Amino acid sequence: MTRPSYTLSLIATLVLAGTLPVSAQLQTSAPLEIFYGFTLIDGSGRPPIPDAAIATRGNRIVSVGTRLELLASPTAPRDAVVTDLQGGYVVPGLIDAHVHLATVPDRRHAEAELLRMLYAGVTAVRDMAGDGRALASLARDSRIGQIEAPDVHYAALMAGPSFFSDPRPRSSAAGETPGEVAWMQAITPETDLPTAVARATGTSASGIKIYADLEAAEVRNVTKEAHRQGIEVWAHSMVFPARPLEVVRSGVDVVSHVCRLAWEGMEEAPTVYHHDQRPSFGNLDPYSTVFTELFDAMRAHGTILDATLALYVRAEADPNGPAAGRCDVDFARALVARAAAEGVPIAAGTDFTAAADDPYPALHTELEELVRGAGLTPMQAIGAATRVAAEAVGIEETHGLLVPGRPVSFVLLAEDPLADVAHLRTVRSVWKNGDRFDRSGYRPRLQADDEPLTRSAASGPDSPKAALEAWMGAWRRYDLEALEAVLLQDPSLTYFPNDEQGTIAGFRAVRAYHQSLGFVPGGFWPEEQLWLEDVLISDFEDSAVVTAQWRFGNRVLASEAARGPLSIVVVQTTAGYRVSHVNMGNYPSG
Repeated sequence: MTRPSYTLSLIATLVLAGTLPVSAQLQTSAPLEIFYGFTLIDGSGRPPIPDAAIATRGNRIVSVGTRLELLASPTAPRDAVVTDLQGGYVVPGLIDAHVHLATVPDRRHAEAELLRMLYAGVTAVRDMAGDGRALASLARDSRIGQIEAPDVHYAALMAGPSFFSDPRPRSSAAGETPGEVAWMQAITPETDLPTAVARATGTSASGIKIYADLEAAEVRNVTKEAHRQGIEVWAHSMVFPARPLEVVRSGVDVVSHVCRLAWEGMEEAPTVYHHDQRPSFGNLDPYSTVFTELFDAMRAHGTILDATLALYVRAEADPNGPAAGRCDVDFARALVARAAAEGVPIAAGTDFTAAADDPYPALHTELEELVRGAGLTPMQAIGAATRVAAEAVGIEETHGLLVPGRPVSFVLLAEDPLADVAHLRTVRSVWKNGDRFDRSGYRPRLQADDEPLTRSAASGPDSPKAALEAWMGAWRRYDLEALEAVLLQDPSLTYFPNDEQGTIAGFRAVRAYHQSLGFVPGGFWPEEQLWLEDVLISDFEDSAVVTAQWRFGNRVLASEAARGPLSIVVVQTTAGYRVSHVNMGNYPSG
């Protein structure tokens, strides 16, 4: 059966009849351009079209078909600009359905990551909550072409009041009160939900993210009101105390993190969220009736699973990393495989970034893991990053497929991604909203982890005592810039925060760890403080060792503060004295 295509005469008829969108009618003055000479994988899951062609006008696809249909039929245009792509494979622009660009806002790093994504074929992302001010700026600038970046869609977060003691929302609301700002609101049974949802919508967010510490009834009420006001609802699969099945039955559009689905199979589960919680995976069977009921509900409600599978695989590969041990990778892979087999739509989301020296972003790792770990076909994986991801973002009416009426956003690959999903890394060119970006023009802006920042030569403290005071000053205000000015910006820097975390090596890793605690440029006044007692500085010729007892908490209630032994090594460099090692032991509570 020949695949139908739209002819130009039909397009002209639709324009005259006024049935095309106004934006499409306004673009009729743009030249008609026909791309040909490639195999088309349109994102629908249907078989590819060999020797395909796409006709575009401005930023609108007007016709899709074979080269013969668009260039050699009796109705083919004679005045089109014709571009031979000279072989290769075309897929829709990829979408990462789970990124974090502004948990701790850093415009330079965000732009660098977005640039890497764009030149790797990613034309849209869904940011799952951060500083709404920074995200709105990135979304605007990416949409109008002021920065080379995918289109940015983002969430406004809602959670129970207890969640907002977490350092991440404090970072994302720096300068304001977390839980009270429109992009991060604390929800209780007494909350005026129509007003709360309206405030979230007013941030220009594409969806509301339900995070943690909400009862099932509150999740249901937020979802109902959000849908009434026409905004998507995205949730963690386990909200604490609301379990995955309760979250799904509340009507949310997307649930994130496959490993958190495991809580549905646990007889007992925590009632309050903490990121270190782990189900007893040894007692779980991904083929049990518990998950049958859950996947039946997801299929019935059309709930999308944002699996973030590679996040867990990556965490297990780093036993000393902050996320190690939180998931059983074999269980997670089997659960994703079963969800897909049961007809649950799987979206490709990452929730992590690739190493700075990796030329491709994390999305490609997630797609490869979905195929090699969870057993999806390459076609299903492409659908997870195109059609299903567009549904997860809420842009399925305009993105995710290469069909007439959609924006001109597609990726030209050198090799067949259906033969090997890793061929999605063979990008030749990317079209995003009608603009072309050739892979050969990509120049990374992120530095490798072992490269010092350019500001490392800045003058540092002039004595070991001044270095200690500077370190304490950074902690007093959670000031990332002050911390950078006192740390040794070198791979030899080490930091041991506790037994569970283990040793963190290298300036960038230590900096990232402090960001995860809530450190931000310029700092803010935290509710709890770090202070030292019994300080002793042993000063040597070009270094010093500081020993003390650290305490962390409320100084008014000092007896309740956490405490432990501290040792800090300070070394003299050409940029002043710098902290080269920190070891914070922990005394047992009480």
